Amino acid sequence: MVDPLQAGGLNLNYFPDHRLAGSFGARSLGARLAILAIPALYLATASLYSAASAPWGTQVDPESAYAMNGLIAAAGYPSMKFDHPGTTTTLLVEIIIRLMALVARPDDIVAFGLKNYDAIIYAARACEAAILAGVLLVGGLMVGKATKSTIAALLFQVAPFVHPDTFHFEMVLIPESLMAASAILAMALAVKAALDPNPPTVRLGVAAGLVFVFGFSSKYLFLPMAVLAVTLLGNVRAFKASILTGAIGFAAFNFIFNPGAITRGFGWMFSLATHKGIYGHGEPGFIDFDLFWLNMGSIIAAAPLVFGLNIVGAVASLAQMTRDGSRPDPISRALLASFVVFAAQLVATSKHFALHYMMTSWVIAGGVLVLTIVQIRRLTPSVPSGALATTAAAGCAILISTTLYDIRRDALENAAMDRLGARLSDAVVKAGPACANVSSMFVRAPENELNHGSDMTMAAWGDQKMKDRLSDSYSHAFEIPLLDHNVYSPYLAKNFRPYTYKKLAVEYPCMVVRTAKLLDVENSHGLLELGPQHCVVEGVQVYTLGIACEKIGNAYAGIAAMALDATNIPRDR
Repeated sequence: MVDPLQAGGLNLNYFPDHRLAGSFGARSLGARLAILAIPALYLATASLYSAASAPWGTQVDPESAYAMNGLIAAAGYPSMKFDHPGTTTTLLVEIIIRLMALVARPDDIVAFGLKNYDAIIYAARACEAAILAGVLLVGGLMVGKATKSTIAALLFQVAPFVHPDTFHFEMVLIPESLMAASAILAMALAVKAALDPNPPTVRLGVAAGLVFVFGFSSKYLFLPMAVLAVTLLGNVRAFKASILTGAIGFAAFNFIFNPGAITRGFGWMFSLATHKGIYGHGEPGFIDFDLFWLNMGSIIAAAPLVFGLNIVGAVASLAQMTRDGSRPDPISRALLASFVVFAAQLVATSKHFALHYMMTSWVIAGGVLVLTIVQIRRLTPSVPSGALATTAAAGCAILISTTLYDIRRDALENAAMDRLGARLSDAVVKAGPACANVSSMFVRAPENELNHGSDMTMAAWGDQKMKDRLSDSYSHAFEIPLLDHNVYSPYLAKNFRPYTYKKLAVEYPCMVVRTAKLLDVENSHGLLELGPQHCVVEGVQVYTLGIACEKIGNAYAGIAAMALDATNIPRDR
């Protein structure tokens, strides 16, 4: 078979360091070690970013949900998160908890998990970062071997730095992280299939199918990546092996670890597709065109280089096919398939908007870039390989530097907000140590973290016996009750069980309630009937009974002043 890199009889160097003779592995040690640079950079920056991001802060939704679901699975109950479906994320957390319990040997694994909740989340983040860094390394080596170029391998590895959202959501405990790792590996396999002078093997087809299983089991948004299977059409058996492995593997994997992904998850996806609102709500209909085009414009503006790259790759492939008057060659098939993935996600995300829903098509941009350079050189050999590589490297450098700048800024801002939430929690305890301490979602209260996990799993899908076990385990693990002004259900919760403010008022001499939104008759769960005082502290709505609201504000101001003084201590003291 003709080598795609020499198609048309052209003896071209597609990258400045491209070697038409010799193996990639025969390169200098320095060239091979260079492929470690970007994975190491990602691992280091992701670790720092994780350390600066409290699990109870910005991403308590959905990190707490997946941490709790993993704990539920470790306790022997079926998975209760199926809407993404997040099967791989839940399994990762379950494995971490079981390994930790293997060492600690707790009497009650649920109580053990609740007491080590933050440690579990940090460990899961670290595992996700290590997996993605490993995929970047493996993918870089695969692309380097396929292109005989270290430069191409480095361009491919730009994936996690394409946009600040890709970096952020790759780090947190959320299905997007393992989905992104799957997408990067799938693209590396596609590049290999497109550039290999030999037809794709059945083994390569099986590998591509298994990667699809992992990615689609992480997030349903991985589905368009199935189109990349066309890169295997050079061997129909490999193509069929990929399809069969993907379909059978997904069904088997999820029937074992998360049956709800199949029995309920696809129904949720259908509801999502047939309603104009978010998460399957709103009036029936596929698209709200009043928002659709605005959303699409926002997506393109957020990552214009990725949008332009996909357009250039598709146009170059169509031009190549038109010039040769033939069917798509492997490189053209790969680029056109990548464009279809991008277009499908662009439409889906424009309908149901959140920038990080574009992650799958964004993180494969490195592979698209490598293939586009090859395609342009095939189409117009007069364009110097050095010029293309330099332009591409400059674009990647801009993406990496701007992403690192943005995530550093976001980390500092979120850490500052987290400190405010923690200080307000300390102020409540300091001002009213005997008071009932009630908090709600989105006030960044460290003590409220567990509630969201319960709301998204056990409260929604668990039976009464399961709920009682969770509540009892919490009571045994902690002395202070967990009081939650629930934002998803119309009640106050005490240790995950429905409760009332009237009962709470009898039990405690005073009460402090923090909420993110101003309360009214409908969302106060009976609190306003008791006539509480109201004030606002650092944007948080504070309601008190039996203690002056002003006292909470004063306590917070005192703690904040002490923290400020501590940061301004002269060096000679």
